Amino acid sequence: MLNFDDLLTKYTLTGFVLVLFCCILFLKAYIGKKSPSDFSLSFWGALFLALLVFMRLPFLAYNHELEVDESQMLAQALSMKKYWVYWKYVDGTTQGPLTMYFLIIPTLLGMPFDYVTARLVGFIVLLIVLWLTYDTLQNFFSRKVSLIVFAPIGLFYVLSQGYFSALCNEYFVLLLLAVGFWQFSVLYKQHKPSGRLLFLIAFVAGMVPFAKLQGVPTALLTVAFTALLVFLRSDRKVRDLIILALGGLTFPVIVFALAFYSGIFEYFWEFYLIGNVQYSGGGTMLTKLLGFAKFLRYSGQFIVLFLSYASLLGAAVWMLIRSGAIGKTFSLLFFFSFFHVGIAFYSVIKSGYYFQHYLQFLMIPIALLAGVLLEAGLRQQTWSRRSIWISSSVWLAICILPHFVYKITTTVGYTATNTGLISIEDLGRPLQISAVSKEILKYAQPGDDVTIWGWKPAYHLETRTAQGTADVMIYRIMTPSRMQENYFQKYLKDLRRSKPIVFVDEITTKSLWFNEPAKYRHENFPEIRDYVAEHYHHVSTVNGEKIYVRKDRLIPEKELSVQKNQSL
Repeated sequence: MLNFDDLLTKYTLTGFVLVLFCCILFLKAYIGKKSPSDFSLSFWGALFLALLVFMRLPFLAYNHELEVDESQMLAQALSMKKYWVYWKYVDGTTQGPLTMYFLIIPTLLGMPFDYVTARLVGFIVLLIVLWLTYDTLQNFFSRKVSLIVFAPIGLFYVLSQGYFSALCNEYFVLLLLAVGFWQFSVLYKQHKPSGRLLFLIAFVAGMVPFAKLQGVPTALLTVAFTALLVFLRSDRKVRDLIILALGGLTFPVIVFALAFYSGIFEYFWEFYLIGNVQYSGGGTMLTKLLGFAKFLRYSGQFIVLFLSYASLLGAAVWMLIRSGAIGKTFSLLFFFSFFHVGIAFYSVIKSGYYFQHYLQFLMIPIALLAGVLLEAGLRQQTWSRRSIWISSSVWLAICILPHFVYKITTTVGYTATNTGLISIEDLGRPLQISAVSKEILKYAQPGDDVTIWGWKPAYHLETRTAQGTADVMIYRIMTPSRMQENYFQKYLKDLRRSKPIVFVDEITTKSLWFNEPAKYRHENFPEIRDYVAEHYHHVSTVNGEKIYVRKDRLIPEKELSVQKNQSL
């Protein structure tokens, strides 16, 4: 969790208490109704939205970087607005162009490129994903099971006070996958599959590779089960399968046509497709699998969600075994959810990197599996009002109390992150300009190309300057891989093409990841060193970060003196 000052700590603690109070009132109202049909969710849905807004407001109003991915996406979107051609001028590593283009939309409406805008976009997307998730569950299961299964996800996002409150780079692909799950749930209810819906399911799945390749296995599995429904239910199987295929091919064909027309297909193929297939932190799948427990340990509040579902799955299996009805669960929906959990798990661990935001791929699949087993398990049980109260209270405690423990231990300093203190005075303030960015702006103007050697995309945001290289950071040219030399040569080629006005070597002992100047400074790479030495002049050093300006942009000293005198 993040560190807050006294006022924000009291504000968020108040929010936690309000959430608990509202949950208790919800249970009392729901269990007290004679029939589920007498219970309207409209009021409680509005209350949930109000609580979500209340708890997210400090993060929405905090115009500072919470996580480097936020700055990275914004810097890439800022550059895309200048160049528009992805992969050649901007390469989001594991992210596709749709993630960046979507962030440009608010600026076309007059909103600035800053963290408030980015998190507002992410918040709107989150609302849509949560609504789609609940409606998907309700299409598959009874209202009672849908509410039980949705609780860990809903409470997780309401009570998150750390990394998951920032804009993660999966925000758009998670939206597409949620749309895909929802579409499949609608199709599942139909006796005969609708041709229009088949096309749309496949069309949305075809968009996924261009949001983030990590979501492709999930999208493909959804399309595969859609095809299975066609085989099982359609009277015109050939026609419907052709419609499905056309839907899946439409968006990729459009992208490939644009890529060939723009001359960037080679960049897409080599650096996006092949590069991401090979993207890995090393190790075998077995070592990555065995490392998942450690992954969870460092996942922050996500571990609460995961253990909540683990306990729910355990209870559902126990009910089924006890009643001897375990065999009744093996339906098409069971295999759909079971294989989705497996494929999502693969997507999470495949790279071998312990990035918390990857874990969100598991949420909907594990909720679906829990729903399938719980629906079957509850049918075998007879519940008194007292047992319903007890089991509901226990489930609420499992879902919500660990979040309280996290909050309290953070407040007293045990589990706080190493981020700076977030003060209530920081909220609502405009984007702050760092000393390095102020120095950059002495020589470059918004819209110019600037290259940051290191991993500090926030400088692009603060100066409103575009990337001088497709890679906004040096991660891929510093990390050993089969394509490391390819990435380096592309970086050098981009540098020579764009001739950025300013080159900043931000490598210091305090830099993110690359914090060994003796190893990572640009002078350690002869081709980069020689190019910078030939075309740039070192003008200043700010906080250990070296700033170089292209020689032809430097104003001669005498002319500068005359300009200063004239201005006086």
